[in-house]
Amino acid sequence: MSLPRLSSINPAFHHGEIALQKKLGIDKEIGERTNGFIRSYMPEQHRQFFTSCPFTVLALVDDEGYPIAIPIWGDDDVIESPSPTQLRFHLPDEVLNMIENALNLDVIAGSKIGIVGIEYATRRRNRLNGTISHATDGNLTVLVDQSFGNCPQYIHKRNTTKKRRLAIDEQLDSNLSDDVNMTSTTTNSINARALSTIESAETFFIASRHNSLGQEANEGLDVSHRGGKPGFINVKGNTINFPDFSGNKFFNTLGNILLDPRVGILFWDNETGDLFFVKAKAKVEPIDSKAAVFKGAERFVSLSVISVTHIAGIYPYSHEITEMSPYALQTGDWK
Repeated sequence: MSLPRLSSINPAFHHGEIALQKKLGIDKEIGERTNGFIRSYMPEQHRQFFTSCPFTVLALVDDEGYPIAIPIWGDDDVIESPSPTQLRFHLPDEVLNMIENALNLDVIAGSKIGIVGIEYATRRRNRLNGTISHATDGNLTVLVDQSFGNCPQYIHKRNTTKKRRLAIDEQLDSNLSDDVNMTSTTTNSINARALSTIESAETFFIASRHNSLGQEANEGLDVSHRGGKPGFINVKGNTINFPDFSGNKFFNTLGNILLDPRVGILFWDNETGDLFFVKAKAKVEPIDSKAAVFKGAERFVSLSVISVTHIAGIYPYSHEITEMSPYALQTGDWK
């Protein structure tokens, strides 16, 4: 989308994000409040957070240019921080196989990457947008473009436990040769299995992108958490709608959508370990008659689904809610 080149007190924001801030008349306030908050390096507490984080989601671009949100897992040393400007990932074979073979994601040097880490027990989360500087056999070194914290408003407290999944055992027994492809299916519509997971979800992750994926720090990929009450996602045919609640007003995701509508949505099934990767074209919708039936919504996001990739039984974790977000409980329902 073509937007005028807007400027902000804080150069960390691109013109899509600034356009939404200006629309609300808060661009100056946000620019002043966030100066020095979005950094080109990780403070020490962020380095410690990422290297001990029990749950991390990456945003990577696929072969069609769509940003895809993908969870990663591994041993205790899956993430290291050699310096305040670097994160290093050691991805296990099953994760790398999913990235390269099932989803066709770009993990070569020079590619952009978005990262969000969440500590569900404390509802803490941090974000990092960067560039892959080195990639060899699942070892990725990421240089920081932007590092910043996020508010915990709509994060539900959860217990994260590891479960044995049949698909993982089968992959290990067969040396990971073909099983990801065998258990991976892609459709161009939302089938009954995906619909059940999406409509009952109380959390998902959305990956978005700048239209250029350029050299500037604010021209990259982003991945963000969205939370609400179960059922806050509405599905009509091949269209997904969800309310956008009050947040930090950075508009990282929505600002990206103004520039490039391509997004990737991640859902998972706690019981089965199934993952669902939804590719869609997104549109930000203003408040209209829906506002009367969905308390807390400031706007809506409409997703026209392009495809859904279902990978069965690969995700090794279950994230059971122990306490709902009090902010989510204050929101409404679809009528």
